[in-house]
Amino acid sequence: MICLNINLKKIKMDKLDFNENIIEDLNLTELQILNIISKWYTNGMMPDIIWDCECRELDEIVEDLFFQKIEEENLIRSIKL
Repeated sequence: MICLNINLKKIKMDKLDFNENIIEDLNLTELQILNIISKWYTNGMMPDIIWDCECRELDEIVEDLFFQKIEEENLIRSIKL
């Protein structure tokens, strides 16, 4: 799993409160967002109530998306070589 490393000192905290553009302002990648969701969900910061139509919980959905994204990026890198 990728460790999330964001330097919040670059952005004043008052801009982070209720910021609709926080993803863009922090320049978060899709992998970083998936990692944040996974951490929040598995550490109990979100209730275990989010499931998809296949009865997979959010952590399983995010894990699948995470590894799909990693595979896509590896494929793109291999094509560029």
